[in-house]
Amino acid sequence: MQVNSMVMDYLILAPEIILLLGASVVLLSAAFISSYHKSLYTLTQLVLLVVLYLSILPLNGDAVELFNGFYVVDGLASLSKAAMCVLMIVVLVYSRSYIESHKFPVGEYYALALFALLGMMLISSASHLLMIYLGLELLSLSMYALVAIDRDNSISSEAAIKYFVLGAIASGFLLYGISLIYGLTGSLYLSDLAIENEAGIGVIAAIIFIVIGLAFKLGAVPFHMWLPDVYQGAPLPVTLLIGSVPKIAGLLLALRVLMDGLPYMHEYWQQSLMALAVLSLLVGNIVAIAQTNLRRMLGYSTIGHVGYILLGLLVGNQQGYSAALFYTLIYALMSSATFGAMLCSERMNRPLEELTDLQGLARAYPWLAFLILLLMFSMAGIPMTVGFYAKLNILQAVIASEGVILAIIAVVSSVIGAFYYLRVIKLMYFDDSEHQQVTPMPAGHISVLSIHALLVVGLFVFPQYLINLCQQVFA
Repeated sequence: MQVNSMVMDYLILAPEIILLLGASVVLLSAAFISSYHKSLYTLTQLVLLVVLYLSILPLNGDAVELFNGFYVVDGLASLSKAAMCVLMIVVLVYSRSYIESHKFPVGEYYALALFALLGMMLISSASHLLMIYLGLELLSLSMYALVAIDRDNSISSEAAIKYFVLGAIASGFLLYGISLIYGLTGSLYLSDLAIENEAGIGVIAAIIFIVIGLAFKLGAVPFHMWLPDVYQGAPLPVTLLIGSVPKIAGLLLALRVLMDGLPYMHEYWQQSLMALAVLSLLVGNIVAIAQTNLRRMLGYSTIGHVGYILLGLLVGNQQGYSAALFYTLIYALMSSATFGAMLCSERMNRPLEELTDLQGLARAYPWLAFLILLLMFSMAGIPMTVGFYAKLNILQAVIASEGVILAIIAVVSSVIGAFYYLRVIKLMYFDDSEHQQVTPMPAGHISVLSIHALLVVGLFVFPQYLINLCQQVFA
């Protein structure tokens, strides 16, 4: 009976096992077929497609605990894993041409991307604080290596060092908080922590350290220092990856620790998240206005969006959690499409690094400029795009929990943020450019980007399925 139970555990764990094997095979294959970039790319995408299929299977099933409650597969985990697999597939489609043309170690890039995804999947299903930490470190170490993958670029190396040092500090805070929790409760299982009723000073101190660690990983103010530097310094495909898929894992990290492990301490971690959310909304959107580099602007924009996600989390109920999940999925969709548009322009020998590089883009590439316009509208939360619904759901959840002042701050910060998004559109459509040469757009890249970007309108028209799915996983 015990043998059969273990076999079933490993069968349910099939997505993670196949992903681990796939990443190892890709890494080893790179040593023998490094010149066959197409083969490595195809192998990586096949692994992701198989993992995606296996991740979707338990989506509508009951929650299953594996390895004596160490790991759980439920609706939340399945939905997040499927979303991360889809985004990773799209990220690699956008990145392929860039990493090959810039002579990056292709096999290592694909293998590190798969290992990072494995870490994110471990976080999604973890029901033990040690498993959460291991998944987080696997993700973080893969990201550090990816930022520094362009070894001849001093700017990338500097960004990687900053990311590594600050990430190590964040991991230390998180691990110290976890050690305090273990010393006070004698358990690291989230289910055991959830039934603890005493809110002593030790537990409160542990929560402070854990929230600080979470804030570092999410990029919330005042623990945001690494984010703009990494966005600007990392190679563009790596910025695309960091700015999209890990945001889902960051939310799942917070949900598992706070919702599953410390729900009885809601009144304490709510206050911390409230301060982080307000600071992130205001600082992220105000400082973004002063940026002249497009990637740094999008980095501070991300900090503002993290503020909205934290608003959903601090509500502390099903409505808030589902709104935060919906917002995170939509933000990952918008962010990946935006950086995908930048990669598309890069392939046409017109890199979009500074804001001035956007000048006259609509005259040279009207379709690309239109797609960027839709993405900027969606990030600003303007109606007719799904970004409007994402912000509306957060505001409804906050108002329902009697957080009217927080909702007003969120709306004001969103209005401030609209300035720099509309500035991008103004530069594209109303300013003249010095670039006269027009290179044909890559057909495959622009086709994927078109479908991707137009989703922000399609999901505005038909948002209810995804909204219901986000609500269902918390039911």
